[in-house]
Amino acid sequence: MSGTAAPGAPEAAGPAGGIRTRVKRQLARRVGARPGEGATVLIYHRVGGDSPDELDVGTADFTAQADLLAELPPGRVVSLDEAVDRIEAGRRTPATVLTFDDGFADVYDNAWPLLRDRALPFTVYLASGHVGGEMRWEGSTARTTGAPALSWEQLREMTASGLCTVANHTRSHARPELLTTAELDACNDDVEQHLGVRPRHYAYTWGVPVPHMEPALRARFRTAATGEVGRNAPGVDPVRLRRVPVRRTDPIDFFRAKLYGRLIPERAYARIVATAKAVGARA
Repeated sequence: MSGTAAPGAPEAAGPAGGIRTRVKRQLARRVGARPGEGATVLIYHRVGGDSPDELDVGTADFTAQADLLAELPPGRVVSLDEAVDRIEAGRRTPATVLTFDDGFADVYDNAWPLLRDRALPFTVYLASGHVGGEMRWEGSTARTTGAPALSWEQLREMTASGLCTVANHTRSHARPELLTTAELDACNDDVEQHLGVRPRHYAYTWGVPVPHMEPALRARFRTAATGEVGRNAPGVDPVRLRRVPVRRTDPIDFFRAKLYGRLIPERAYARIVATAKAVGARA
């Protein structure tokens, strides 16, 4: 799981969800009409998992988001590699990249049919040691009851379509301070053994960069994605890609705002949450 929350402290929707949605709807009125330049890399985790966690987007909401993405002009929703190709070529063309962290089975059950039908490319950052088993670790959206993980059969189906890129998210979903080359290589080996491809991209767990591991990441991957909010334009450090989280309390106008303007609503909401947490409120 990646994002801005600290390990062991995921956000939960709870009763405050309605308040969050209303605040976001107001903030979304500040969005511009022009698409943001460069690559906007969206972070998803779960879809329709029936948990109260903010990182578990409802299926109906995801359907509306997928419809909006499918309506964008051709060439706007692209694979991670295509987005990086454009950045490396010095192009600031607006692009949106869909990414799903961890490898929950509900991504296959509820997101995959919608992505397939709309031909939307996406990346799964996979914690490979959980494949075929249960997703549960400290800070996981399924930390209490667990939740099914993707299977290798499901991953093969999605990658065979040409829409899905499988990337590295460590084998065990290792905490940032426990990241090692062994964790990276074990995940790469698992994916290569079962899918026949070696991952070219990585996402830091909890979105937290690990500076001392950057040489190892550069040697193994084309990119490494953080949880820092922002877009990616020419000149971005490829092992410090920025992303934009999608949460269950995002109304469609707030989601649209992630694709346009300067992420003003997203940043404003982050400041509100940070302030609330600083004074002890449940944000």
